[in-house]
Amino acid sequence: MDDAIPGRGPATAPDDPLARFRWHPEPELLGIGDEAASRAALERLGESAWRTSLDYLYREGVRRGTGPETYAELRALHFGATGLPGHAPASPTRAAEVLAEFTARLAPYQLNPYHPGVLSYFTPPPLALSIVGELLGQWINQGIDVYQAGPVGAFVEEEVNRWLCDLVGYGPASWGVLTSGGTMANLMALTVVRDVHLARLSAATEAGLPPGAALDPARLVAGGVTAYPAVPRGAALDGVRVYASDQAHFSVAKALDILGFPEATLHVVPSDPRFRLRGADVAAAIEEDSTAGLRPLAIAAVAGSTNTGAVDATGELADVAAANGLWLHVDAAYGGAALLSARDAGRVPDLARADSITIDPHKWFFQAYDIGGLLVRRHDDLKHTFHREPEYYRHGHPGEEPIHWHQYSFEGTRRFRALKLWASWKHLGTAGFGRLVEMNVDLAAHLAARIAESDDLDGIPDGAPDLSVVCFRHVPGGRARTAALDAADPTALDRYTDVLCAALNRTGEGWLSTTILRGRTYLRAGIVNYLSSPAAVDSVLATLRRLSPAAADAAGIHTT
Repeated sequence: MDDAIPGRGPATAPDDPLARFRWHPEPELLGIGDEAASRAALERLGESAWRTSLDYLYREGVRRGTGPETYAELRALHFGATGLPGHAPASPTRAAEVLAEFTARLAPYQLNPYHPGVLSYFTPPPLALSIVGELLGQWINQGIDVYQAGPVGAFVEEEVNRWLCDLVGYGPASWGVLTSGGTMANLMALTVVRDVHLARLSAATEAGLPPGAALDPARLVAGGVTAYPAVPRGAALDGVRVYASDQAHFSVAKALDILGFPEATLHVVPSDPRFRLRGADVAAAIEEDSTAGLRPLAIAAVAGSTNTGAVDATGELADVAAANGLWLHVDAAYGGAALLSARDAGRVPDLARADSITIDPHKWFFQAYDIGGLLVRRHDDLKHTFHREPEYYRHGHPGEEPIHWHQYSFEGTRRFRALKLWASWKHLGTAGFGRLVEMNVDLAAHLAARIAESDDLDGIPDGAPDLSVVCFRHVPGGRARTAALDAADPTALDRYTDVLCAALNRTGEGWLSTTILRGRTYLRAGIVNYLSSPAAVDSVLATLRRLSPAAADAAGIHTT
């Protein structure tokens, strides 16, 4: 570059390592390959970014749950008068200005999982080592698809998945793969059910073998059927049934839709009074469908439902699945982490009997988004389902078979998700994770006890929660008024609960969500916040009571 380009900086010397980037006001943050030219600037940027993060944490994150703005108000505040996104920036900006804009324009308007009153969705405050793992993972920028794109990254994911398989009680033949979250893991699990189990079930039927043979590849082979028969497609999916409770995650139905199953495939079986799926109820549904000429295929159980934290009777369901040759998938995205606690592991029993398990470390392992996982009892089932070899994935290891993670997942290129969980597990150990889980379980028990002893609070179901989700209502005038309020206006309490929840969240003093149970609206506390405390829970209840009169007026409820 012999001459300066107008508006793009001065001319540079031929040996200038930043010559190609002098058009930017901070070329040292672009041409980072030369340590002498860029390291000091990168260190300053790192200090500024970390300071900006901590400013957010202590000025906003622990100060309030969220902002007071409604959706419309915040949209106008963020986008301006038009309420619409503007044009992309045309010219470069200094990093300090970008960080300053984050602090002024973005930081004050978050849902803050660090605030002790935030007891809402399964969004925990991430562990510091998880954040550090994410930072390191982004710097090294490994693509965990083919071995060569992330060599040691492939091993770290294998290591973390082994830890997860060991945690749920799976043996050495098991395998796992990290995903973006529970929805992707459930979709992948049901793909395995279609491509492996339905294929085996169909082949076993044609060969005159019992349905149970479909769960044992050795019995299939002995009966003259290949371990992996042709995958059923189109009309072959008609008449199939998958059983789940009314508390199953929406992703189960969504996955069946995506996979081409007819709408009637999902047979929803009512849960019991504690919102659990029971074996006898599924067995009765299977008998009914079989008599009608339908084909039972799988049970999709849940260990820690999103709505209530309920844990299905996994042992009973495993017995039913084994007796009828059905695949058992357990969505333990949230509840599987209870196994980290020696004290509370019994709250999610029999997971090892499942054929596949969804588990989500960005829930109760306190990991930064995103990291989910799918575990399977048999390694080859997962590989058979997703193994494809595009021509540009030339592995280049003659005589070797390295791990290529694209063979186990819908995804091709994947982030180095394993590093943050690896770092966190090293830092806390299983026992440390277990302590944090126990704190949340105890906090949920505290909230349930407060509800039980308070005449103006009504919990569902009665008693201590299965895990750390607590659903309840505030009832103006006390429980004795509930029947009268419902008789006067059956929707009044539902309206009131929605208004009250929105009012609480706008205060910033707490954050709850709402859900529908047995046709009624309830407040939902999903406690995965290890920074919360009994005092914080009591404060949220006090705020609800303080806001009650105005919320009752807004909902048209008269308490006297």
